[in-house]
Amino acid sequence: MNEFELGFSVAALAKGVATTLIITLAASLVTTALGLIVGLIRVSRHWPLRWLGIAYIEFFRGTSLLVQFYWWFFVLPFFGVFLSPWTVAILGLGVNGSGYGAEYVRAAIQAVDRGQYEASTALNFKRMTMMRRIILPQAIRAMLPAWGNLLNGVLMGTSLVFFITITEFTTAAKQAADATGDYLLFFAVALFGYYIMARALIRPFVRWLERRLSRGFVRQASA
Repeated sequence: MNEFELGFSVAALAKGVATTLIITLAASLVTTALGLIVGLIRVSRHWPLRWLGIAYIEFFRGTSLLVQFYWWFFVLPFFGVFLSPWTVAILGLGVNGSGYGAEYVRAAIQAVDRGQYEASTALNFKRMTMMRRIILPQAIRAMLPAWGNLLNGVLMGTSLVFFITITEFTTAAKQAADATGDYLLFFAVALFGYYIMARALIRPFVRWLERRLSRGFVRQASA
């Protein structure tokens, strides 16, 4: 491997890492927002909304993420809907992840002690006020570890956006390996690169949230 090949490969990998991180961040925001909304719909008192939430969750959890990408990118244009590769990558990963996230939200809400609901009713809280001030803060604390795993899944899912023409980290590693012939080196970089990104970014962020929300919960409980 000469200096030119090495420089080209490093630049390609750096660009691939940046692309992967941008898509992960944007898709994580979509996952979080939609997961919370669909999770709340899933525990709604109104059965049409509950069934809508169930259908959403079952569809996006029960079908392949790659096939979903194909539908977003290749099939929707037949119906006059044209989305850019980046839009498909972010929305596709976010919508798919929200199907799993919604179930975490549902499980965490239903795991809150029934006494909290009874106390809120006794205080004459409206349901939205009860959810916002009493139930959701406790549910969010409980589901944070699982949510960290979900965001890890979003990160790993970015490797599939190559199929919709985006050159992300995995594809950049393959291109560098093809250019230099050093497959062992560059696929090792890709293998451990995802591990480092997950360990260095997602896990510390989730643990920071856990500590912050736990401190807030203790202050609120002791007040």
